[in-house]
Amino acid sequence: MRDFVTRLWAGDAGSAGKALDAALVPLEWAFRGVVAGRNQAFERGLIEVEQAGVPVISVGNLAVGGAGKTPFAAWLAARLKSWGHRPGIALRGYGGDETLLHRELNHDVPVAAAAKRVEAARELAAGGCDVVVLDDGFQHRRLARDLDVVLIAVEGWTPAPRLLPRGPWREDLSALGRADVVVLTRKTASVARARAAEAELARRTHGKPIIICQLAADRLVPLHGGAPIDPVWLRGRRVLAVAALASPAPFFEALRSAGAQVEEDAFADHHPFHATDAARIQATAEGHPIVMTHKDAVKLRPLLPSSTEAFVLEQAVHIESGGDALDAALHRVVDGQTAPRKARSPRPFSSRRSGEGGDLG
Repeated sequence: MRDFVTRLWAGDAGSAGKALDAALVPLEWAFRGVVAGRNQAFERGLIEVEQAGVPVISVGNLAVGGAGKTPFAAWLAARLKSWGHRPGIALRGYGGDETLLHRELNHDVPVAAAAKRVEAARELAAGGCDVVVLDDGFQHRRLARDLDVVLIAVEGWTPAPRLLPRGPWREDLSALGRADVVVLTRKTASVARARAAEAELARRTHGKPIIICQLAADRLVPLHGGAPIDPVWLRGRRVLAVAALASPAPFFEALRSAGAQVEEDAFADHHPFHATDAARIQATAEGHPIVMTHKDAVKLRPLLPSSTEAFVLEQAVHIESGGDALDAALHRVVDGQTAPRKARSPRPFSSRRSGEGGDLG
């Protein structure tokens, strides 16, 4: 079913997909109406927006998964800390994996999770944080933010996105009117494709900063500890690739690009792994190495025996262009040049620098 939905959203599900696509058009328009109505309620001040008491930088996206929000948010928090600030990361904590992942990626950066993100942000502020990075916060407008950073995956870029349930997008491109900075992330997409997406967005965003960021496969780390190894080790090896991501294809493609012979083992996003899953994964691997994302490693580590030949494919965040504009936007917030804002009218919009991130999803 997940594979069919992916092909449906890509317009590659055959005649049955075409028929279903047509049937979903009314539902897509209904969803657009709900999203538009909710956004209008915020713009008119009909829904209360709450302050955290410290600057808030939101990292979010427009589509369902796949843009690299968690590794980018972790990289951003590490960057702020390197400047001498005391950042904290707030998130809803759906599935629990992002909370565990952030704690592994930045051991000395506090993490707070709550269904009401303002509660998590206030907890961090009360604990001494002077800036909060909100992971997956673009649509969570109840918490006031000082900077909206919106990620778009180059692999999923289209100038005419289809919204849920007909496509994977939560909002259309007009929502970028609320954004302060747009970040194009690429995993398997080429630089040329990223530049083409950048040019299209530049014509529409009226001067808003556009950053291109590569989320690059960086190293393999043994699941139960040990020295990291270069991904070149994968060349010619058969591996079982395990991923519980909204968009697992870039992870599998990254392993193939490294030369691995990949057997795919995809689970639903945020899958709560159990001992039975771990046993089945081991049986499926048939003694071959298992490679997983960092997001899944935090849940599978206690379930797989230490004797298992299993690795985590970690990635590095490389800002390829627009780094100065991103830094300038961050400095305007953390250096006290802006005041916390409430709901605001969107600006016009027509329809490793280095560091390590986490999983490829």
